[in-house]
Amino acid sequence: MHKIRTRIAALIIGFFAGLSISNIEAQELNCTLSVVSTKITSGDKTIFDELSKAMNQFVNNRRWTKMRFQSQERIPCSMTVDIQEYNSSTGQIKAYLSVQLRRPCFKSTYSSTVFNLIDRDFSFRYMKNDPLNYTDNSIGTNLTATLAFYVYIILGNYFDSFAPQGGTVFYAQAQNIVMQAQSFAEEGWRSSERNDNNRYWIAESFTNGNYAGIHEVLYRYYRLGMDMMFDDPATARVNILDAMTQLNEVSNRRTGGLAGVTMFMESRADELVNIFQPAAQDERQEATDLFIDLDPARIDTYRKIMSGAGTAAR
Repeated sequence: MHKIRTRIAALIIGFFAGLSISNIEAQELNCTLSVVSTKITSGDKTIFDELSKAMNQFVNNRRWTKMRFQSQERIPCSMTVDIQEYNSSTGQIKAYLSVQLRRPCFKSTYSSTVFNLIDRDFSFRYMKNDPLNYTDNSIGTNLTATLAFYVYIILGNYFDSFAPQGGTVFYAQAQNIVMQAQSFAEEGWRSSERNDNNRYWIAESFTNGNYAGIHEVLYRYYRLGMDMMFDDPATARVNILDAMTQLNEVSNRRTGGLAGVTMFMESRADELVNIFQPAAQDERQEATDLFIDLDPARIDTYRKIMSGAGTAAR
């Protein structure tokens, strides 16, 4: 893990220096993509096998950056398309898209979930043998635009967690997709829509200077927190608590919550409980109060911190 972490740091430096890194074997992502069609009970369902293959090729076989990864360095993530409606005559599909990013932690077999979200505004047209065409200046269909958008959000979050502002260039690419997609008929791209955690607001979370602290949150939580948990758990907890305090400050800058904060907190509760249960009582109390303020829907989970049981995630 230490070699991989050092290598990723070198990749980031090389990328921003505009260098071409050679002798690397693989693309950036090791993304598990699947299509679930259990709700569709009629028609030719082989179309969904074709869709799954096309999505896998689009996401995993494409080079999304100037960096070249070795196979063991590829970023572990997943996307699942859960088909809700399908019109076989037009190829029109309505679906939920689940996206998850995981990050391995230094000197550990533990992988932390960086974010886990469900996009319920995902609709597109797909027929057999349809090509998935995309470039950064011509984003194609709603299918390719949405997949590419989340690829760049994955890359942004992952690299933010290894270096200060490491994901900036990728968030800019995601924002570029949002701007081009304003002309699409499909939902998910506009600030005026009912969903204030849609793609527009996700990109806004990471590109609006008012919320710039979220980048430091990712770096401090992972590089100065989770990666230090094995060698110095006390210092790691202090840094994680600092990161969560900063996340709360970022969250308070927008009434109604911020999509990037929601993404970060989703699936985070059990991890935070395990991290802070071994802490001293005053630190447990501070952490419990802070996490409940950030994520009141999971108040019962965070209250488990006060039991003082458990061990830090390693």
